[in-house]
Amino acid sequence: MKIAFREVHFAYSRFGEIAAAEQNFELRGLSFEISSSEFVAVAGRSGSGKTTLLQMFNGLLRPTRGVILVDGRDIHAPGFALAALRQRLGLAFQFPETQLFAATVREDVGFAPKQQALPAPERMQRTHLALRDVGLSEDFLERDPFTLSEGEKRRVALAGILAMHPALLILDEPTAGLDARGVAEIGALLQRWHRDGRGLVMISHDTDLIAALAQRVLVLHNGALLFDGAPHELWAADPGKMQSSSAEICSRAGLAWPRADRLKQKLRALHLDAEIVASA
Repeated sequence: MKIAFREVHFAYSRFGEIAAAEQNFELRGLSFEISSSEFVAVAGRSGSGKTTLLQMFNGLLRPTRGVILVDGRDIHAPGFALAALRQRLGLAFQFPETQLFAATVREDVGFAPKQQALPAPERMQRTHLALRDVGLSEDFLERDPFTLSEGEKRRVALAGILAMHPALLILDEPTAGLDARGVAEIGALLQRWHRDGRGLVMISHDTDLIAALAQRVLVLHNGALLFDGAPHELWAADPGKMQSSSAEICSRAGLAWPRADRLKQKLRALHLDAEIVASA
């Protein structure tokens, strides 16, 4: 699967009309392509357009101008099956555990396969596999989701998305509200899912997570695309040299320098990096 944005602008309607003045656009002229084999992070300040962008991938929001193509087809063209697309794109909002509703984990995770009208044996198989994919045992099947820890609730919610067998997972701040252990566990899951062949698009403020996991990062600022490239290219320069283009981008977009890169800079300033390499 390949998703392409072509000069996509978006403005929310106000009083029933599209507020099409340039200053009112949430997204401005976005053009990029993403394949279902990539791990892409989307970063930027709050209000930069990240969540609006996320909702455009599966057609929840329609561009004011421009087009969104999936495998070359306009997803908003007459006859395009948006419902089928939404089964291929697994969308998890910032706190997916708030979407839990059933009395048991089995019912919650198996809801999407049931909506897909799959036979009971296949629904059960998908439920079991999805739980395994998020690191939960079958002992959770009959448990009440609302009695679980926050990290376990999030895993169950993600299992419900995985049970659809999506071609691409789209995650809005998947580690929001979790402690350091929870962040590490979810990060390990994302890394494993990508190794297993799943594509991911992840919105995140966590630059440490982005630097560690993503192959590519899109940086948004005021709805426009400031940067599209590998994380190591974005954070290659010395953060103290604000005249460098990458440092300027991070400053404008409000992105913290990843801790590992800050440490490297400190070691380099102390001339310890060569000594560490030599002793290794």
